[in-house]
Parts: sequence; C-alpha cells; structure tokens
Amino acid sequence: MGFKLPFLKSPPPPPPLEPQLRSATLPTVLAIVLCWLLPALLLMRSQRKPATPTGKAKPATHRGVIIGSWMSFLSVSAAAITFPFMQARRDALGCDALCQGGQTSMRSALALVGAVLIGRASDRLGRVPMLWVGLTASLASLAISAGMDTIEGMWLAIVPVALLNQNFSVAKALFSDYIDEVGGTDADRAGAVGKLGMAVGLSFMAGPVLATQLVSDYRQAIVASAVVTASSAIFVFMLPSPKSHAPQVKSSSSSGMMAFLSLPVLKTRGAQLLMVLRLLMAFAFHMFAPVWQVSLRARFDFGPKDHAQFMGLIGLSYALSQGVVAKPLIRLAGKDVGALLLVCIVLLGASRPFVLYTSSVWVIYAMYVPMVIALGVMNTAITTACSGLAAASKGGDATSKKDAESQLGGLFGVLESVESVAGMIGPALGGLLSHQHANATLSAVCCCYGLAFVLVLLFFNKHVGVKPAVKAE
Repeated sequence: MGFKLPFLKSPPPPPPLEPQLRSATLPTVLAIVLCWLLPALLLMRSQRKPATPTGKAKPATHRGVIIGSWMSFLSVSAAAITFPFMQARRDALGCDALCQGGQTSMRSALALVGAVLIGRASDRLGRVPMLWVGLTASLASLAISAGMDTIEGMWLAIVPVALLNQNFSVAKALFSDYIDEVGGTDADRAGAVGKLGMAVGLSFMAGPVLATQLVSDYRQAIVASAVVTASSAIFVFMLPSPKSHAPQVKSSSSSGMMAFLSLPVLKTRGAQLLMVLRLLMAFAFHMFAPVWQVSLRARFDFGPKDHAQFMGLIGLSYALSQGVVAKPLIRLAGKDVGALLLVCIVLLGASRPFVLYTSSVWVIYAMYVPMVIALGVMNTAITTACSGLAAASKGGDATSKKDAESQLGGLFGVLESVESVAGMIGPALGGLLSHQHANATLSAVCCCYGLAFVLVLLFFNKHVGVKPAVKAE
C-alpha cells in the first residue's frame, strides 16, 4: 500500500521564494559604500587639511548671513505650508492636467522675465529694497488666493509672486556682498550661500509639518502662510545694508532700459559657460521629473505619504549638502573646482539609470542622498564662481569698477532665467520622448550630463578658474 510507482508520485514542493529584503541587501550595501563612503572620506580629509601658512585669522561670519537665513527659512516655510493642499484644491476647482501644465508654463515664463529685472534692480537700487518687493508680492498673491477662490483666482495669484518674488537669488547676491565686506575667501562665500541653501532645504521639511499640525483645509493654510510670511518681515527689518555694495546713482551716461539691463560680465567666456552648464543641468532635471514620478508609481505604488517621506529626505539631504558638505569640499578643491564639478556630474548622471530601473526602494533611498548632496555642492560651486566672475570683470577706472561690482544680482537673475527656460520646455520634452521610446528620456538626460562633463573638463578651469576680466566700455 505504501509503494507507488515513480511516475505516480507527486512532485516535490517548490523551494520557498527568496525574501525581497535579502535580494536587495547586496545592491543596497554597495550603493551605500559607493555613494556615502566616498563623500564622507572627502569631507574628513578636507577637515584635516592644515591651516594656511599666512597665519591670518579666519574672517568672522557677517551677522547679516544669519539674519538672512532666518528670513529665507520663514518665507519658504510659509510657501510650503500650502503645498499639501494645493493639488486637492486644483482638483476641487476642476483644474485638469492641461490647466496645471499651463500654470506651470506661466509661472516659468514670468520668472524668466522677473529674475533678470529684479536681479538687475537689486544691483542698481539695493538688495534689501528688492527683498521687500518680493515679500510684498507674496502677501499680494496670498490675498488674491484668499479673496478669489476660483480657477481665475489661482491663475491671477501666480502673477505677483512669480514675477516679483526673486528673493532667493537676491539673498545669494546679498550674502556675497556681506562676505566681501568682511574680506572672506571663496570657501567663506560658499559657506554663507550654504547656510542659505540649508535654510531653504529645512523649510521644505518644516512647512508641510506646520501644515499638518496647524491647519486642516486650504483657506486655513492660506491664512497661516500669510502670518508666517508677515513674520519674516521682522528679519528683513534687521538686515544691514552691505557697505561693499551701494545703490548706484543714476547718471546721464547710464540711463535707459538697455543701460539698466547691461551686464558686461555676460561677455566673458566664464559666464557663458556657467549659463550653458545651468541650462544643461536644468534640462536634465526637468526632463527626468515626469518619467520619474510615473516610474515610482508603477514600481512601488508611491502614495502621498511615500512622496512626503521621500521629499523630506531630499530636503534634509540638500540642507546638509549646503550647510555641512559644500564649504569643506570647495576648500579642499582649492583652485581646481572643476575636478569637484566633474565628480558631481558623474555621480548625478551615473546614478539616474540605477534609480530608474532598480526593483529595490532601498537602493533608491541610498543613492538619492548622495545625488542630492552632489547637486547642492555643484550649485554652491557655481554660485561661488559667479561671485568671482562678477568681481573679476572690473575695468581700470573707478567708474567701471563700481559698475562691475553691481553685476552680481543681474548675473544670478540671468541664471535663474535660464532655469526657467528649462522649466518651460523640459517636462513636455521629457514626456514626448518617453512616448517615442521607453529609454529616450533617460538617454537625453544622460546626454545632458555627458555634455556638461565635457564642457567642464575642457573649459571650466580655463575660463572660470582664472576669472578673466572684460574690457571696460
């Protein structure tokens, strides 16, 4: 009875499936080692670098940097309070994909114009007055949102804040003026800009937390945002005017819109190279964004809670990159900042295929942290290079020197406008390429990083590191 023919026996049970966590352990560990260990070693090495033989004391940080960082933290946190409720409100008002795409394009187009105008106005009229303009524009936008709870109101509310609130780029120029005032180095300038970036990164985490704790609907979020925005005015009042930068007095030789927008620094190869680099990096980001969102949903069924956690990690990583990592790495790089940019570009470009195709969410988290840190370090290095180029474009006489010293805000505005161009075209281009071929968008993104790598390798130290001067007109 117990004997059965071999062909009558039931097959053995299949082996148990390998746990997902076990299969993801090796790539996660490798990602952590490659992407976290190397930046950590570089940071430790830069901190062990001996002091300069000159024996000069390190310049004290200007108090305006701390005050301005708190101002930026409050103003950006105020805007972030409304983020969790904006999408639900658009859906309730019937703003479909075409409506949202149009609003995004309109915001980018207005920022394209406003960044240049406000940046140049900060050169001519002063940094702090333009911060007041941006603060007033934010309050006006919130007032429109509170008074016109319609689709038309949402469109109208975009206009003042997108056109006139360029406080981030103005604050960067202001911080550079502060560091020049205390006689700081490029590393000190990177540290000051890093504090600004750290404040912005932390505010993207604090804003949604405040929203979930204090408010429960869209209208309450608008009111809370207005209160926090108004409170940031206290720090604008406290900001000192930099002594190294004074508003220019209008003269007959410098009148007219063309003279107002004139930026001799843009004639340098270094500034042109930075504009192309910023355009390539922005295109890579905006083309990748729509494909990335769809991929997260398809692979891991990302919901609002997952996105909130992921954005919180990105905000924290960017804050750390700006406040902790950027300054020592730029100091370590010394005059060879181009090599640091090459490392950042390789890390950003090489990581994109892995995070897009991996089946492990842990690999994504492990690799996105160093990617965001690399992006923050690169942005800080470019900002520091802009300050050097604006300072180097001085002519021989006092008048041209004064004109050159007032170009930094305009240069930052031009770079912000370049990003706005990519913001208008990049998402649509990325979506169009993904419809043509599954890998077309990723290929275009990697091509952008590859071209940026070649440009930095060939021209950065030649045209930016030496800070070439332009001839005075």
